[in-house]
Amino acid sequence: MTVMSLAYFPAAEIGYDERDYDNWLTTLTEASERLDTLQTVVDELRELCQHEDVVHSSDVLEVLEKHHAVA
Repeated sequence: MTVMSLAYFPAAEIGYDERDYDNWLTTLTEASERLDTLQTVVDELRELCQHEDVVHSSDVLEVLEKHHAVA
């Protein structure tokens, strides 16, 4: 019975570690996607500012909304 108990705990730890790894991987993947979106928004806003003498808040909001960067 003692041998069975010792064999059980490492399996439980492995399962936990895999779930923890999966959670971190999911979190990092989502963060990477959000950063990609943010970079696109920044690039478009920079381009807008370079080509326009005056940038209105409505123009900025349009870019943000286009990329779902505004709640």
